Amino acid sequence: MEWEKVLRDSVKEGTIRELHLRHVPVLKNCENWNQVTEIGLVDHHTKYAHYKGILVKYGERLFYVPEARMQALAPFRPWKSKNSIKVIKDDGK
Repeated sequence: MEWEKVLRDSVKEGTIRELHLRHVPVLKNCENWNQVTEIGLVDHHTKYAHYKGILVKYGERLFYVPEARMQALAPFRPWKSKNSIKVIKDDGK
């Protein structure tokens, strides 16, 4: 399965499936942080991880930016998203 194509449209009406969230890559570095578009804030616990940060689009791809990286970049780039993304748990998994 090509996750890039699946993840491109995985956020719909302010929700994302937990399965998709686990496959969203972390945005560690980019050439211009001002070209990153905020989608919404995420705060979700899974069995083994805690996602607390923001989902963003950079180019055509979907990425996750952890809260620590958001705070480190805050003096250089304001984060304006007020939207909250609801994570839908996958049944039976």
